[in-house]
Amino acid sequence: MQVFKFGGASVKDAESIKNVATILKRHEDVEKVVIVSAMGKTTNALEEVVNLYIKKDKKYLQYLHEVREYHQFVSDDLFGLKSPIQYKIFALFDIVENFCSRNNSESYNFIYDQIISVGELASTTLVAAYLNHAGIKNKWLDARELIRTDHAFTDAQIQWSTTQKLVNSKFKDKSHNTYITQGFIGSTEERFTTTLGREGSDFTAAVLSYCLNAEKLLIWKDVEGVMNADPKQFKDAILIPKIAFKEAIEMTYYGAKVIHPKTIRPLQNKNIPLEVRSFIKSDKGGTLIHSFKEEISYPPIIVRKEDQVLISFSADDFSFIAEKHMQEIFGVFAAVRLHMNMMQNGAINFVAAVDNKPEKIQEVVKLLENIFSISITSELDLLTIRHYNDAVLNSELSGKSIWLTQKTRETIQVLCKV
Repeated sequence: MQVFKFGGASVKDAESIKNVATILKRHEDVEKVVIVSAMGKTTNALEEVVNLYIKKDKKYLQYLHEVREYHQFVSDDLFGLKSPIQYKIFALFDIVENFCSRNNSESYNFIYDQIISVGELASTTLVAAYLNHAGIKNKWLDARELIRTDHAFTDAQIQWSTTQKLVNSKFKDKSHNTYITQGFIGSTEERFTTTLGREGSDFTAAVLSYCLNAEKLLIWKDVEGVMNADPKQFKDAILIPKIAFKEAIEMTYYGAKVIHPKTIRPLQNKNIPLEVRSFIKSDKGGTLIHSFKEEISYPPIIVRKEDQVLISFSADDFSFIAEKHMQEIFGVFAAVRLHMNMMQNGAINFVAAVDNKPEKIQEVVKLLENIFSISITSELDLLTIRHYNDAVLNSELSGKSIWLTQKTRETIQVLCKV
């Protein structure tokens, strides 16, 4: 068994879906699970639906219908007018409308997960139907019947033992050698839809690879493989042909976008190799991530996280920020699920750089403002460079207004004003 994962860019329109079929035909003799994300920018569009719905703005229906119409347009392109698939797509979006009309919850995270998940369900419905149409017989599976999670909506945690049992039961049928399912989504025991965090389809692929003892996982991207920097930000980015699991974990921890941060651990635990390959140049080798005995020489690896916010805490009575204070701060960050991308402790203050997530930041402030004086600085960039050298430091830091620096033998992090 092999696991294939195709992101939103690889299924953004009819031609892209046809390209996925072409790739899969080259692997038609392989038993495989194919995990598919929402099409193109669908998740972004559905997030706008969520925001309008939360504000009680009736325009959310118009936006939702526009997303549905795009999927129906792609269906027309693939199958012709009035295909039965159109009605399946309509029915999926009808479920979302019904949810919105009867929902009584005011929880943003809960509402988000119930609405946003239609993107993956619609894309996989189209892909599965087209693959059958193209002669690649497959079985469509609902990931919510495979991936069991807790109730932490928008950032759900996997319940591994239950998920393992569900996967074992759903893959007993050997009449197909190709299965299609969704990335990013799961469900609670009560069958409320959950999501695994933004860009979580890679993690879904790793979870299923782990549960199925897969031979390997292949993630198909719009880049050649794993680069030493984001090619959209750095024109001279180069391909890294092979990466050890440990280095991959470090890269994703610091924010490298090519792989979801949670992806590596399940693969490393069962020593399942990961290939990152291009769906545009699908005959190219890409990047292999695995356990390597030999030492690998890496180029400087650069990760830039934009739109950072620096939160500064200080004690009102000028007392030292000691273990008790740290416990309070870390406890709140953990409860709110706001990740610290960088942190530093001084005598009377503690600072943490985080992604700009206003609702979570406001919640942190609310829970700690009675204990600390809190200030917030926005519009910052966090630059992380692994395997740095003087040349790359001079190139990347020249002329920048530096707010905070941390440095080890292998990694330097610099928080800069935009």
